[in-house]
Amino acid sequence: MKQLTLLALALLLCSGSLLAQAQPQTQQQDTSYWEKKGNFSVNFSQVDLVNWSGGGNSSVAVGTLFSFQANYEKAKNTWENKLDMSYGVLRQGDNDQKFVKTDDAIILISKYGHKLKKNIYVSGIVDFRTQFNEGIQDVDGRDSVISRFMAPGFLLANVGITYKYKKMFSATFSPLSSKTTFVRDDTLAALGAYGVEPGENTRFEGGVNFKAAFDKEILTNTTFTSNLNLFADYKDLAEIDVNWENALVLKVNKWLASSITTQLIYDEDIKSKEIENSDGTTRLAPGTQFKSVINVGVTLLF
Repeated sequence: MKQLTLLALALLLCSGSLLAQAQPQTQQQDTSYWEKKGNFSVNFSQVDLVNWSGGGNSSVAVGTLFSFQANYEKAKNTWENKLDMSYGVLRQGDNDQKFVKTDDAIILISKYGHKLKKNIYVSGIVDFRTQFNEGIQDVDGRDSVISRFMAPGFLLANVGITYKYKKMFSATFSPLSSKTTFVRDDTLAALGAYGVEPGENTRFEGGVNFKAAFDKEILTNTTFTSNLNLFADYKDLAEIDVNWENALVLKVNKWLASSITTQLIYDEDIKSKEIENSDGTTRLAPGTQFKSVINVGVTLLF
């Protein structure tokens, strides 16, 4: 089962090699089978209060989002690649207050498919996720580092069957799936954070995966996307890891756009909910995580 990650990676690398070899060596590479698109946005907000009788705090918030897709389709082969990166900070109060992180994500997904018959593909998927910077949380009255780059990092590798309807919907069932969790921070690893054994930096799970994706312009200049990922370890199929992401993007013009994004996560190995103990102290336990972000700002589409 531990070879699934290497198998999926090999499938993707081989597919890229085969697609490249299919081009005549004596001619310039044909890129007409590629569809590429992306966007970069910067969002900024500021509230400045001086002797304001209604109360409140001054604040400054900055957020950035980068997204790029490169998809290849020729004959019976498809190769879909997507990179999403986001980062945001907020300072509330006077200038001596620290900026705190409000958004932080790196997501890279690569999917190769070979058509078996209409709408049905055999596929290999690699899904990698981590973050840029450390995450801070108040634990028993003090700031503690609870995450950083590659702590955690998640690598999903799947081999399965995909059903595709046009370009707007796909669903993949992968009975051969693996999930590798990385905690490349010795302090967090020693605590057994994110499900690794105390002192270990990685954890491997073999299981089954289901992934569904929807992407469609539902109204003029309004696009809705939804991605659902479910993973269950073969050791306990009743314990399902959930990651559900949604985004509604409204384009005003070439330079201005707004978006509403949500993400719901449930993972028994991620302790994110504070629970009070009988002695008054608190501890972290698994819980449903939910994030929503509303952005309005300058967007460059390419």
